[in-house]
Amino acid sequence: MKSKNLALTNGIVGLVGGIILIFGPMLMLGSAMNDVESGTANTAGVTIFLNIVKLAILILGITAIVFYRSTELVKTAAHVLLIVGGAVALIPFLGWAGGILAIIGGALYLTSLKNFKQANS
Repeated sequence: MKSKNLALTNGIVGLVGGIILIFGPMLMLGSAMNDVESGTANTAGVTIFLNIVKLAILILGITAIVFYRSTELVKTAAHVLLIVGGAVALIPFLGWAGGILAIIGGALYLTSLKNFKQANS
């Protein structure tokens, strides 16, 4: 059951994190404009949040590839897409590309959940 929870977590984080990374430049722009208008420092918080999302995607991909290496429950493409998506997102100005890869990897994790039901039957 633990392995199904990891796949579900990777799927949700891949999808939601990927969507956040795609809209990350707009969040940064809005935060910077708010900083100029109000004189506060919100951009640092948004930057830290986006970096945490990027690292979470990368770390979950690495954890899953180690956990599922001896099983056929989840295809290798899902792990690789999360790892590459997280790594590409860490490159400045390429967060959106990493977000797209993370969304595809997350979708592959969610489609692999049917394999867990068949394995338990």
